Amino acid sequence: MNEKGYTLIEAMFQLVVFVLISHFFVLIMLWFAEMRFTMLTDEQTKWELFVSDLNLSLKDISTFSVRDDQKRMTFQTADTLHHIDCYSNIIREQVKGGHVPMLIGINKCQFSYSENKLTVAVKMTSGIQKERTFYVPIIEK
Repeated sequence: MNEKGYTLIEAMFQLVVFVLISHFFVLIMLWFAEMRFTMLTDEQTKWELFVSDLNLSLKDISTFSVRDDQKRMTFQTADTLHHIDCYSNIIREQVKGGHVPMLIGINKCQFSYSENKLTVAVKMTSGIQKERTFYVPIIEK
């Protein structure tokens, strides 16, 4: 008699191991899907950097205005005139004759200003819409 057969207990053990590995794989996939939405995406990171840069620029301002088409804002600091405008698919700053990209990869942007509050609204190429309001302290001389 040959006793090297395949028993029911071995089959049950293999089934349990397979189910445990399958559950572990499903948990990893669920965790990965959750991390994609909770971690900052590339566009969100670019937006937060733009917001930080703009917030740092809005200091010691003597004059501030937004053009009627809401695509350009202009402000004067102590010694420099700054223009920040929506141009094609970027928001750029024009200062001292040069152009500095501030936010790349947008479809639309709009600046609105009232009562010392600047609101910047942006639609990214992925369809995500972002908006932030800044306080603009104007120093009167």
